[in-house]
Amino acid sequence: MKHLIAMVFKFIITAILLEIILGILTALGFGRILTISLVTTILAYLIVDLLILPASNNTVSTLSDAVISFVIIYLFNFAAGYGGIHIAAALISAVVLAGFEWFFHKYMAGLET
Repeated sequence: MKHLIAMVFKFIITAILLEIILGILTALGFGRILTISLVTTILAYLIVDLLILPASNNTVSTLSDAVISFVIIYLFNFAAGYGGIHIAAALISAVVLAGFEWFFHKYMAGLET
C-alpha cells in the first residue's frame, strides 16, 4: 500500500509539473500530457525508485530519473506521433522533474525504514 500511495503522489506531481511546462512550451493537449505523465511515472518508479535508488544514492537516482524522463518525453514525438515536443522542452521538463525527484527520493528512503 505504501508503494501505491508513493506512486500516486509521484504521478500527481509529475502531471502538474508537465502540464505547466509542456503546456507552455508545446501545443500538446491535457490528455496527451497526462499520458506522458503516466508513462513517465510508471517507468521511472519501477526502474529508478525501486531498483536504482536502493542500490545507489540520491544523486545517482536523481540523474537517472532525469535521463529516463528526458528520453520518455522526447520519444513521445516518435512513438506516439505527438510531434511538437522540441528537445529543449523535453530537457527543461526533465530538469524540473529531477528537482522534484531529489525530494521524492528522500521520502522513498524513509519508506524503507
